[in-house]
Amino acid sequence: MKRIIRFTPLLISLTIFSIVVARAQSAATNKAAATIAGRVTLDGAGAPGANVMLKPNVNDIVARSNFGGEQPPALGAVTDAEGRYRITDVAPGAYRVSVFAPAYVVEGDRDPLTPGKTINLAEGDNVEGIDFALTRGAVITGKVTEDKDRPVIAAPVNAYKFDPNAVRQRLNLFNPMYTRWETDDRGVYRIFGLEAGRYLVAAGFDYSERKTSGGYRPTFYPNAADEAHAKVVEVESGGEAANVDIRVAAPAKGYAVTGRVIDAESGEPVPGVMVNYIPVVGMSFGFGTSQRMTNALGEFRFENAPPNSYGARVIYSDARGNGAATFGPEIKFDVVDGDVGGLEIKTYRGATISGVVAVEGSNDPALRAKLAQVNIFALGGAGAIMTNSRPEGNGTINPNGTFKLSNVQPGKVRLVAGFGGPIRFALLRVERDGVEVNAFDVSPGDQITGVRLIFAYGNGAIAGHVEVKGGLLPADVRMKAYYRRVGASLAFERPKSTEVDGRGQFLFEGLTQGTYRLFLDFPSGAGAHYLPTVEQDVTVAGEGRAEVTFVVDLASKKRDN
Repeated sequence: MKRIIRFTPLLISLTIFSIVVARAQSAATNKAAATIAGRVTLDGAGAPGANVMLKPNVNDIVARSNFGGEQPPALGAVTDAEGRYRITDVAPGAYRVSVFAPAYVVEGDRDPLTPGKTINLAEGDNVEGIDFALTRGAVITGKVTEDKDRPVIAAPVNAYKFDPNAVRQRLNLFNPMYTRWETDDRGVYRIFGLEAGRYLVAAGFDYSERKTSGGYRPTFYPNAADEAHAKVVEVESGGEAANVDIRVAAPAKGYAVTGRVIDAESGEPVPGVMVNYIPVVGMSFGFGTSQRMTNALGEFRFENAPPNSYGARVIYSDARGNGAATFGPEIKFDVVDGDVGGLEIKTYRGATISGVVAVEGSNDPALRAKLAQVNIFALGGAGAIMTNSRPEGNGTINPNGTFKLSNVQPGKVRLVAGFGGPIRFALLRVERDGVEVNAFDVSPGDQITGVRLIFAYGNGAIAGHVEVKGGLLPADVRMKAYYRRVGASLAFERPKSTEVDGRGQFLFEGLTQGTYRLFLDFPSGAGAHYLPTVEQDVTVAGEGRAEVTFVVDLASKKRDN
């Protein structure tokens, strides 16, 4: 009973969450469902009432959101009085298992974008021992005011943790997307769920993230514009550091930036296009952006731009005024100590690429119709997407097997396919008028027709296992497996990857017949730098399942280094 009372705050917050993410049955499948079980503990004791979530692995989530695929409902379970959970009726696939506990610290979680543990489930798997250890999170709270002691409302605030192995080096130097704290109407902020350790606290994004909030200069606790003069805040597990008050510097003076967008060929103004400007530090763009739509005269105006170097470009066109979508190259300008005017961005008419799709070795209309789940992209030589905007229908495959890419920018352009989930297709080659091509030389306004995209379809799979010899990997080392089809054109097919789970297993499904080169990499974690990429080839039948084992000999790796 004592444990339940001690865990009440987590129980209440997670009960509310469980109403939103209810336990759902897996999608209909012909494969035997799998089961995942484990235990959640708090300070070593069983944690009742904790919500454990099971979601598709982050690579699949990103693919589905980028390419319009539907995300399946989250599966979940609530821990019992001993902190144990069991999730049943899980379809085979790659997942991440995590605990929803925002006020607590989950041991081993380091990346807010990919919390939890990877688990690669085969048909009928019964996986036990997927355990999580929680500790009570620390709190940092205070007030943000300006130089006249007035509260600063809705100011972003972040806590940057120091590397415990370094004297004064932050772990999360470049992480603006992780910030989720801000001041309330009193200027008060409260950051909770922190690991024990030493932190720097900043109001507004700091200089490395190149963004200000409300015109105020980013400021470290207590009133330092320079990180070197910031004061360190130290917290213990379950502890609270109060009165960590920050006085931000006066707003930087901003200036107006004006210009216009014109058609490069006619010199006529281009109305109805979106222009954005982005602060530039050295040769890199910052994260702060501002956007404006051109008026009937093709004019744009930005207000309150602080002194800095900037880049501006057309990022979107609604095709008003000139009858076709447009794009424009970037221009650079500096704001020093006054307004900037007379800027001019030239736009060019985008090209189109159109044609048909086919499935090699099949004339089945139903199979070809499944290609509607595939998105087609035009990429430049450096990998940048060369379709400047994506209005409805741009880059999608129609039910009759046709496609059209609009607003393609000039240059050396290749076509690639994006997949919203494991839909078992691979782009084999691209043809134009019966001749295979790797890339197109595109000029402004080109209309490239007669293109044919040939896909392969397959139900093959690779089930892999990683065997570690000569020691143990550090707990924070992540292993990633990825593959390339041998003989496939890299112009059309990018490597697909998955994280190796804690059992040393990984799975690739929906593979077409052929030979694949598999790679095992160690992208992060202490000591990962001395572990080189391992590779080997494996052959997959159209309907078969290939088994492969990677052997990582830590003893030999250490001797080599």
